Amino acid sequence: MTMQLRASICALVDNAGEVELAEGWLRDNESSLTYVSEMNGCGCCVFMWDIEGPADVVKTLPSVLSAGNDWVSSGPTDKA
Repeated sequence: MTMQLRASICALVDNAGEVELAEGWLRDNESSLTYVSEMNGCGCCVFMWDIEGPADVVKTLPSVLSAGNDWVSSGPTDKA
């Protein structure tokens, strides 16, 4: 069984390049992830997504984009 991890992505518009970094990371890794939420930030200043996928993929998320919340702390689902 592949270990699954959850993460929340938070990109701030005011931080140069963060939104582009987040969107690029998602684009490059979306096919490997088992879950990607709709963008759930306001879109004017904050872009946020919840994701789940193989640990080796999720661990490549740049730390500047990683945010903790109930989604992350509730733990991954069991997936083979």
